[in-house]
Amino acid sequence: MRFLSCAAVVLISACSAFSSEGALQRYLPPPDSSRGWRFDIEPTSYSTDNLFEYINGEAELYHDYGFVDMVTAAYIRGEDFSFTYTIDLYDMGTPLNSFGIYSSYRNPGANLVEIGAEASVSELNIRFYQGRFFVQMNAGSLTPELHQIMVEQAQWMAAHLPSSPPPLEIGYMPIEEQIKGSLKYITKGFLGQSAFPGGLQALYAVDGDTLQAFLVLTQTAAEAEKSFHLYCNHLQTRGKVLTMTSSEVEAEMPYQGRIAALRHLHWITGCMGYKERKTADRLLQHLLTTLGE
Repeated sequence: MRFLSCAAVVLISACSAFSSEGALQRYLPPPDSSRGWRFDIEPTSYSTDNLFEYINGEAELYHDYGFVDMVTAAYIRGEDFSFTYTIDLYDMGTPLNSFGIYSSYRNPGANLVEIGAEASVSELNIRFYQGRFFVQMNAGSLTPELHQIMVEQAQWMAAHLPSSPPPLEIGYMPIEEQIKGSLKYITKGFLGQSAFPGGLQALYAVDGDTLQAFLVLTQTAAEAEKSFHLYCNHLQTRGKVLTMTSSEVEAEMPYQGRIAALRHLHWITGCMGYKERKTADRLLQHLLTTLGE
């Protein structure tokens, strides 16, 4: 009985791994053979162990965002290499990680459309996230017809991937006066602090000034207090501290300009790069209102 039990565990584990891989591949759209489309490269899966074989040094970025696994495939219409594109589908583990890797590619001014939770679309690329999944599509040529086909395939994937609301955390950053496409989630070395957990940052246009707001996603008041103390030490060492208390600090920093930061509940929040403190205070008030009391 013990032998059979162990064998069953091995069998179940193997089936679970196979099912997980198959579940990911089924979200790739099938080639439309009636219109001459086929796989140029059959669906191929990569895991945490070998992702670097597919995207080389960029794999480290994905690992920082909690990469689980991915599947990729290339499509071609007949033998026409002007009608080729690839789809990379990544399972990033959580919606926040998925948004994070998506936001690392998106820039202010990008063409944002409603595919999945959000999509960034250019002539050659479509990137979108939905739930814990991140999708990247790359065209083989600048062909309007091919671009439209890719848009349709992205919409097909969004309709078939599990639906999920955007991550709760991005709602902590106020929408009012936020510059579209500037919100990012960063996991490693946020604000240049290796001791910080991940955080959110976004650009804001306030009273004719452009400044950056940030939120360190500490989980407890004790963690926030410790991290804030370390951050104050960093500001003292690298820049000029203007004012500092146990819960608030303002400093001048090389490259970043003026920084105002404070502890609030179990977070650290603030803004940087402002010209006048009243502008920073106005944005800080928006942040505190969004975070709640």
